[in-house]
Amino acid sequence: MSQQAADPTGGAAPSDHPVRRRAVRQWWPVLCVLALVVASEYKFRLRANDQAVAGNADPFVLLEIGIYLLVAAFLFLRFRPSTRIRRAEPITYLLYAYVLVLVGSALYSPYLDLAAVRAGQVVVILALARSIARHADADAPHRIAHGFAALAALSVVFGVLVPFPRLRTQPDRFTWLYIHPVQAGEILAIAVVLLTGYTLTYGLRRGGPHWPIPVYVLLLLICLAGLVATKTRGAVVGAVAGILVLLWTRWRGSRKVELCVVAAAVLTVVALTSSDAIESFFARGESAEALSTLSFRTTLWGYALELAGQHPLYGFGLTATRGVFLESTGLGGGHNAVINLLVDTGLVGVLTWLALIGTVGYTAVKLSRVRPEVLVTRILVLGLLAGMFTNSMFTQGLGAPATVSCTWLFVLAAWTVTTRRRQDEQTVAGLEEREPR
Repeated sequence: MSQQAADPTGGAAPSDHPVRRRAVRQWWPVLCVLALVVASEYKFRLRANDQAVAGNADPFVLLEIGIYLLVAAFLFLRFRPSTRIRRAEPITYLLYAYVLVLVGSALYSPYLDLAAVRAGQVVVILALARSIARHADADAPHRIAHGFAALAALSVVFGVLVPFPRLRTQPDRFTWLYIHPVQAGEILAIAVVLLTGYTLTYGLRRGGPHWPIPVYVLLLLICLAGLVATKTRGAVVGAVAGILVLLWTRWRGSRKVELCVVAAAVLTVVALTSSDAIESFFARGESAEALSTLSFRTTLWGYALELAGQHPLYGFGLTATRGVFLESTGLGGGHNAVINLLVDTGLVGVLTWLALIGTVGYTAVKLSRVRPEVLVTRILVLGLLAGMFTNSMFTQGLGAPATVSCTWLFVLAAWTVTTRRRQDEQTVAGLEEREPR
């Protein structure tokens, strides 16, 4: 007699319960991270720039807030956070310090409604990162990365098959839904670095999903084509920087020298044969004045530095750049992560942010090169961090709350902490096995 028939209640067989519990335990980090990315970045309607700072909430804004609240409720009900103080890593303390600076700056923001929402969202992102570090298994970050790459590739395919009306100021730049091409490029640059990393490390042992190499290459080509089509120069430069770091950290010794020679030769051939196409891509049909000012960014940054001089330590408050720059220049945001933080949170926020990024990078550099599963994490974290930091010179995503880059920064922090802890545990276990009994 089967277990199903033996169950007098007619319910599912008891043996199914561990399978369901295991599926929930494995995939909740992926679903939560992707839910926050979609809620923050995927736009399903066009909205005037001044509507956000005015605090006007339409149904889609309420849906975004609702998704964050849903993730927060899931984390609270599932893990029941404890008030007991525990010893933590420097990265964890810096995460809390950075969030504390953002939340504190929201209290004196000139746009209190928007600032309060963004502060609440970054608290949820922090809670998710800490839950991943404390409660998810060591392979969860790899599943998050694979899920994000698949989402980015499917978004490109959707954008091709279901084209939405383009922005009047960006008629020839690819995107999907109503996402600005800069945000689309930011998403795709992260996906390109991830997929390149998994392709380069395909032969190394690691945890998480293992897709066939043709799948990684196909997804990489889709995301790369979408990235180039967005014509987002900062995202392309960021992706190139991330890939170069991947190549540099993948091999050691003489292999690096050989790699540098091959890369130099390839770049020389590309520059000689495609110089016109490259120049056209980066010029993007703009005037000489626009190019000389980086699409008027330098003008914006000069004005931002004047403002920062008025409140150098604590800034004007979270989200102040959205409204202050909109009123004076017609552009929302600092278009540079450091500028954005400098105006919003002052030197306190900038230094805390730099310390967080530096500590994540330093901890990743110190990860073992001997253990393959740890080496893969080292390569991916450093490549992603380099790519996002390079892109942050041209867009504020990494220095603003509730963005795809902000979410990934917190995920990378959790990923690094988890891997470092696992490495230390394996080292201790190995020492104990070698001790004479």
